[in-house]
Amino acid sequence: MRSSRIIAACLGILLSASFGHCIAAPSVEEAVTAAIFEKYGARITRNDSGRVVKLFSGGNPPFSVEDLQEIANFKWLEELALNAPEAGDDDWGFLHTLTHLRKLTIWHGKHFSTLKPFSGLPIESLTVGGCMGLRDLNKEQPEKQRDAVLTLTGLPQLKALSLYHSPLAPTDIHLAHIVIHFPLLEDLRLDFNAPRSFETTTSPSGIASLKKLPLKVLSLENVNGFTPEHMKAIASIETLESLLIDARKNPFDAAPLVAAVRSIRPGLDIQVAGADAKGPPRPSAQP
Repeated sequence: MRSSRIIAACLGILLSASFGHCIAAPSVEEAVTAAIFEKYGARITRNDSGRVVKLFSGGNPPFSVEDLQEIANFKWLEELALNAPEAGDDDWGFLHTLTHLRKLTIWHGKHFSTLKPFSGLPIESLTVGGCMGLRDLNKEQPEKQRDAVLTLTGLPQLKALSLYHSPLAPTDIHLAHIVIHFPLLEDLRLDFNAPRSFETTTSPSGIASLKKLPLKVLSLENVNGFTPEHMKAIASIETLESLLIDARKNPFDAAPLVAAVRSIRPGLDIQVAGADAKGPPRPSAQP
């Protein structure tokens, strides 16, 4: 990957010599970068013009920090998903060159300690899940893990936000931040677990603040400590169409919580995934 620009330049010279100025999109540099990513296991989707619009990397083999910078060659990229990326806090500048990016997914990141690198993007959908660098790189200041959500700002077009297994949202402060900074959210997934040495203090009034969002789907994890009053606050979100409760990692009897919601919203779509579920809960309208 490190030599892709050199290779691209060489191919560009050859193509120019053969075809003059009739070099069609995509650029040679983009084509070479895509070929190398595909060679090492990344899945790429191209549009009708051959431009790369989607990129998924499973992280095996991993791409180096220098490799990831080459993603900037995909000028028309709309969706990017990276599992176990090597990039640290200061290695995500390439994202800000992707003016067409609409969906960003990061799983199992171990090398960044804050969500700040993902701020200020044109994206409509963001998933950050299982990123334990937020825990491990903040051991001396565990409040930074607890408050990682507060470092995420400047996403005015965001409509879907999924945060779980670190980053966490264990207090009303985190919910207030989400309501203030992402007012267009329609789909929200949150993990209410608290880091070690802290407690989950989310209150029913904090949950009720989500009424200010145009939420259609709300997915919750680690809500074992929620009361019927928490759930009644959820039921008060008039725009809500689906409530999802993920109890796979920390199973508990969700029936009382479901009953509290149904006492107010009997027709609300409620899906619960327990210990034996094969995947996270999904709205009933989805396959």
